[in-house]
Parts: sequence; structure tokens; C-alpha cells
Amino acid sequence: MPRKDIVSMRFEIVLNQVLILFLILLVGYVGARVSILDMPAVRKLSEILLYVASPLLVFKSFFFTFSLERLANAGWVVVISLVFFLLSTLISKLIYAPFPEKVNPVMRFTAIFSNCGYMGLPMLKALFGDDGVFYGSFYIVMFHMILWTVGIRIFGVGGAAGGWKKIFLNPAIIAVYCGMIVFVLQIPVPAVVKGAAQAVGDMTMPLSMLIIGAVLATAKPKEILNDPKVYLTSAVRLIAMPLLALLLTRLLNIPHMPAAILVTAVAMPAAANITIFAEMFGKDSIFASKCVSVSTLLSILTAPIIISLIGS
Repeated sequence: MPRKDIVSMRFEIVLNQVLILFLILLVGYVGARVSILDMPAVRKLSEILLYVASPLLVFKSFFFTFSLERLANAGWVVVISLVFFLLSTLISKLIYAPFPEKVNPVMRFTAIFSNCGYMGLPMLKALFGDDGVFYGSFYIVMFHMILWTVGIRIFGVGGAAGGWKKIFLNPAIIAVYCGMIVFVLQIPVPAVVKGAAQAVGDMTMPLSMLIIGAVLATAKPKEILNDPKVYLTSAVRLIAMPLLALLLTRLLNIPHMPAAILVTAVAMPAAANITIFAEMFGKDSIFASKCVSVSTLLSILTAPIIISLIGS
């Protein structure tokens, strides 16, 4: 297929995914405006998302047939993802050091974590088929490991809130443990269990966007687009971090498929989790919602360009 046609196809895929996300966000926005979703309801939905739906999304991503070749490529994804997360954590700390405590964790989190699950997995499926979903699930494993260790500590949650025991025994990480056991040992999973995990895990994307829309409804529309900090965080999220990932794969001579998985996942907009974390841990959740909304909108332009640089 000519390169021009590939870029056009990828642009259409990105556009469709962004429109789906925004339509669901709009439902949450309207629901909050007509008082269907008040803030207590949003907090409960946030807990369901973080402690039930998201862990099952992770768990079901391990329902794949085992092979040594797949395991080797998955290993590359794990290693390069870990290196990228460590680099992005250090870089974000340097970039956002001057910003106040209320928004600093939000900006750092936005730089480190992309919407690799809710938007990334459908994108990987469309671009690379089932292999894209399989390898992408290992990036998501690393995403959750870093999210519940580094990410949660960015918000000041750690020893005072239960320490490392709480971090490594939360539902999301337990889902990783269970998923790895099922995948490596190829334990047969009953169809009803797969169906239940699929159904609840698939709630993750709509729940997250409903929550973001509801929180966004507390801000005036003009305030969403007139904050310079939002555009700075979006530029770092959508341009600087994907280019860092691309450079990293080239310097380390990473095989094509793991490299493509990393760059595609990192090219996604800000993770929807940021709004939920900001709301739960007393940071600026409205600012977080602005970052998610604006970066998602701008990703219509940036993601196809970044993904087209991967090559073939």
C-alpha cells in the first residue's frame, strides 16, 4: 500500500476514535448539566472505574495463545516501555518543577501517561490487528505498574496512605498477576468468565469519558480553551513524548513491531485516569479535564503524523 494511503487510513482511524470519545464525553457533560451526574455520583463512578472495570480490562488482555516468538516481542515491549516511563518521569519532573503543587502533579502525570487503553488498544487493533492488541496489552501492564507506583506517588500518595503494600496489592496490579499466570501457564478460562471480564472491562472507556464530561461541566466553556498551561501540557504529551519514544526505539535498534507499539501508544492523548486521580486526591480536576479534552482534540492532527513516522 502506498505511504500516502497508509497515512490517510491512520488519520481516519484516529479521527473515528476521537469522535467516539468526545460523543461519550458530551453525554457526561449534559448529564452533569441536568443534574443526573452530581459530584458524589462521579466519585462513586471513579471508584468503580479504578477498582473494578480497569483491572478487568487488564486481566482480559492476557487471553492470548502462548508462543515463544510472541513472548520475545512482548519482552521487548516491556523493556522499552520501562525505559521510556523512567525517562519521561525524569523529564517531566524537570520541565514542570516551577509550577505550583495544585497543577504540578497533573502536568507530570499528563506527560508520562497516555490514553493507551481506552483509545490506544482500538487504534492498535485497527493498525496491527490482533498482534497489536496482544503486544499493546504488555505496554498496558507496564502502564499500570508505573501508574500504581510512580503515578500515585506523584500525587503524594504512598507511605501515609498504606505504603508499598497497598500499592502492590491494589486490584489493578492483582489483575496483572492473575493475567500473567493465565497467559504463561495457558490456564483454560471458562467462556462465562471471559464474557464477564470482557463486559465489565469494556465499561472502562465509557465510564472514564462520562466522568471527564461531568467534571468538565463544572467549568465554563471559555475557560477550557484559554489556559496556556493546557497547551503546554498538550504539546509535551502529543509531540515531545512520542518523538522521545521514536528516538529511543531508533537508538536502541528495537524490532519493528515492539517499536511501533510503543510509539503508537505514546502518541495517544492524555490518559483519562488523570481526571479521576486529580478528583480523588484533591488536585485540580478541572484543569486535568481540560488537559484530557484539549489533548484529545489536538491528537486528531498530531497522532497520524507521529504514527506515520514509524515506517514499515
